[in-house]
Amino acid sequence: MKEISQYLFIAKLICKERIAGLNDSEKKRLDSWRNESGKRERVFLDLQRISTEELEKRYDKVDVDLKWESFKKRQQQRKRNIRMGVAVAASICLLITSGLWLWLGTLGEERVVLAEQGRQNNVCLVLSTGEMVDISNVGQEEVKLDKGTKLYEGNRLEYVRPDSLHKKELEFNQLIIPKGTFYHLVLSDGTKVWLNADSKIKYPVSFGKDKREVSLHGEGYFEVAKDSTRPFIVSTDKMDVRVLGTTFDVNTYEDEGKSFVVLVEGLVEVSAGKGESRIITPGYMAEVNMHDVQAKIQISKCDPEHYIAWKNGNFSFRNASLTEILKRVSRYYDVTVIREQVFEEEYYTGDVSSDVSLESLLAVIESSTSVSFKVERKIVYVHKKRD
Repeated sequence: MKEISQYLFIAKLICKERIAGLNDSEKKRLDSWRNESGKRERVFLDLQRISTEELEKRYDKVDVDLKWESFKKRQQQRKRNIRMGVAVAASICLLITSGLWLWLGTLGEERVVLAEQGRQNNVCLVLSTGEMVDISNVGQEEVKLDKGTKLYEGNRLEYVRPDSLHKKELEFNQLIIPKGTFYHLVLSDGTKVWLNADSKIKYPVSFGKDKREVSLHGEGYFEVAKDSTRPFIVSTDKMDVRVLGTTFDVNTYEDEGKSFVVLVEGLVEVSAGKGESRIITPGYMAEVNMHDVQAKIQISKCDPEHYIAWKNGNFSFRNASLTEILKRVSRYYDVTVIREQVFEEEYYTGDVSSDVSLESLLAVIESSTSVSFKVERKIVYVHKKRD
């Protein structure tokens, strides 16, 4: 907590430097912070894109010390809620340190978002020949893997070849995303796919003339290119999603115990079980229990922004159980979670950046719950706090 309070001071200096200028002591402090790493300097320069007018409107209304103390008191009072925040009536501060940045926004609910540079694990591309290629770390802005396939710095793979409208046999690639990593894929028809951690997608290098079909394990967010003559189909173990052009999220993690589709815009048809199919509209989700032999489809209203928060780099919890949260922790940070005691389930609501360090996220949860954590290498031990 003390460390974050110090970060807020740096955030205040960054704002002040743009608006009113710094005295010699403040300038020396900020310059020292910027010079400690290239990452800090790059982020500092990125912050210059924020308009001076926006900073001027909000800067004078922020009392960092007062708001931080108020925040700590509220956190001590909240036993079952990890909604971190500082709803400063129209305040903005940006904070970067050791790859961490903090944004104090002006939303009705107070929020503190912590983030650090994304983790990199080995992303594997399996070619149609069976060859496995590690595409994790690209040292250049653009790398051509073969004709019509490009790999870009920043975790993006793009297929720019024409579709195989006259080929009888399609060539398939498979992209395997490990825990702790996210990836962006652009298919040959222009469809964009964001893949969550611990996911796999199999797809044709070029689509055929009748349909566009991919298979998914894990979670993917799709922006499907419109094509009225060729439906786009996402096939999973429990259900298929059929569209012509729309935006939606598909989650099929086995440890969640259910598969579901959340529609952001457009229309989709979901089919499962023995020929059952349902149409869903934006703001609704279709859900299938993985343990239901009949695989019945349940339709319910939802907030799509909550379900696609991961695509925008955030954890979003809405009355989520500790068990559910720890599943995400295991998936995103590639760790094993062990509960050393049996204790009553607790539920939480909150938003935290999914790029925050493991230690920082656990500290947030620990400060607002009755559990404590101990991290040893890649194992997280969960204990009940002593009274």
